[in-house]
Amino acid sequence: MEMIEHFRKHDAFAHLNDAVLAGICSVSKTIDVPEHQFIVREGEETSDLYLLIDGEARAVRRDPGGGDIKLNVIRTGECVGELAFLDGAPRSASVVAESPCKLIKIPVDALRALPDGAMVTGELKGALAGVVVKRARSLSDEMLAALREQLAAKTLQNQFGYFLVFTIALFLISTSLFYLVAERYVKDVYDPGFSWQTILLFAIPCLIIIKAMKIPPAQLGLRREGLAKSLAQSFGICVVLSIPIGIYLLFFKQVQAPVTGGVRVDLLFLTQYLFHTVFQEIGSRGLMQGLFQKFLADTKGHRAVLLTSTIFASLHLTFGVDAVVITFFASIIFGYVYLYQKNLAGVILMHYWFGVLAALMVAI
Repeated sequence: MEMIEHFRKHDAFAHLNDAVLAGICSVSKTIDVPEHQFIVREGEETSDLYLLIDGEARAVRRDPGGGDIKLNVIRTGECVGELAFLDGAPRSASVVAESPCKLIKIPVDALRALPDGAMVTGELKGALAGVVVKRARSLSDEMLAALREQLAAKTLQNQFGYFLVFTIALFLISTSLFYLVAERYVKDVYDPGFSWQTILLFAIPCLIIIKAMKIPPAQLGLRREGLAKSLAQSFGICVVLSIPIGIYLLFFKQVQAPVTGGVRVDLLFLTQYLFHTVFQEIGSRGLMQGLFQKFLADTKGHRAVLLTSTIFASLHLTFGVDAVVITFFASIIFGYVYLYQKNLAGVILMHYWFGVLAALMVAI
């Protein structure tokens, strides 16, 4: 391909007239630069302009520690050394061939020495200025994007620290509650007073982490979008699963002798359990599962559901091993329903409904 055709493919040269292009071609020459060799070096007081017609190069700058800071990649069809050509200052960066490169070199001194060299040089500088401004804008946008990514990474790191403390606090609370029960300081785990104390102990770290991380309600699944659909789907599931439990309660459950303590399904239980369910789901599905999915980059959510279910089940250790097993598998179901619905309302309904049914099955 003729040299002039290479020039016409570049934005800066494409708008120059034939006379100017002919003058540029008359002093230009083609050079080859091997891989990993310098095309220009930082600090050099040369102003020659290059057009890369084959290969790939990278601009680099020295850092104070003696290493190299990699800048932008220069690809086929782009210029090398525009800034020094425009202002005559020393090279602001080095350009190294990433692969064997072929370039057209435009010697600035030879260009100026042409009979109409001042005009040709002026036309070329004017055309290059627009390209340089466009590249500077692009680099500025890239730098801004990089700064935003660094800020986001720093924020994510801080948030992960908060979340780690949060999960440790939950395990400590669970262990403490189990110790109280094991040591028989609490005679009835179903006592409303103990139940409210427990939910408050769980709610405090949840509220702190929500406040510290500035998590909006929508991120916790508390949103209008999908609300009706979520409730309708969960209601259908509840009705279907209630049929076998209803059959058991009507025909197979044995009447127990009155005892002290245990579950009593009355208006107080139904009311307080509703509040408990809301708090538990905001803390587990809305907060914990969402944060696990975020920090683990778990796009499908399988790991987030498993980890959340494990922690959620451990919080029921005070109610016995049976409760831990049941809540683990129930939490798996709730987790996947939440992944599908993306709205906490349906999960709260399922949790409350199943909890009441379970209480009816073991109630005195």
